[in-house]
Amino acid sequence: MKVFKGFEYRRGTTPIHALDPRAKLVYLMLFMALAILYSNPLVLIMIFASSLPMVAIARVFSKWAISIRGSFIFVAFIFLFNLLALYFWGGNTLEVAVLSSLSMAIRFISLISIFSTFFLTTSPEDMTQSMVQMKIPYDYALTFNMAMRFVPTLSKEAQYIMDAQKSRGLEMEKGNLVARVKNYIPVLIPLIISSFRRAELVADAMESRAFGASKKRTSIYVLRFGGKDALFVSIALASFFALLSLRLLLSVP
Repeated sequence: MKVFKGFEYRRGTTPIHALDPRAKLVYLMLFMALAILYSNPLVLIMIFASSLPMVAIARVFSKWAISIRGSFIFVAFIFLFNLLALYFWGGNTLEVAVLSSLSMAIRFISLISIFSTFFLTTSPEDMTQSMVQMKIPYDYALTFNMAMRFVPTLSKEAQYIMDAQKSRGLEMEKGNLVARVKNYIPVLIPLIISSFRRAELVADAMESRAFGASKKRTSIYVLRFGGKDALFVSIALASFFALLSLRLLLSVP
């Protein structure tokens, strides 16, 4: 569950925090597309490294590092599963299987890094407002906002439940894979029940505030796309086309 700690917004006053969410969304979409497009491990490492300056400027390295470390178990699973599938069942050579599996693992951790950087530095309220200003219906914007808020919250709650069950003698790390999966049932059931209760509370709170009674909504502030945002988007676009040229001009896979 540590991987979700990198998706919890941390308030700050750094230049990255001050950027318009739409500018950071451009970076997110561009480099996510690059991570999906490329299979070359060196290029994927460059895509992963693109988020490091933002992490340093935003001063969110500790939370970002927690999400990266938390994703290692998924990275290892992706690498091993693809290696076995490509080598034993796909009929590929060991070298090809290793390179392809390594690419998949680096692609996953690159996406985690990009999304973690975005969510750590982007306020859910600002993101909702930016979506509304992009003419996205408020209901969808609010749904996205609540998802941003509740994923880290559910992660924390799951950790609390796991700690409580361990204190009662539940050994979650013992046994084979099937036994370990079964050990998580006493965690999942309380988590699901708690999620339903939380959803009901949110629904009651929205109803008590007459949500949806007025079709026309007003905002206390409006986001402005300024010069710093345009500069950031320009750098993101230049980096995007520089990496894309590796495929178009040099035929890098």
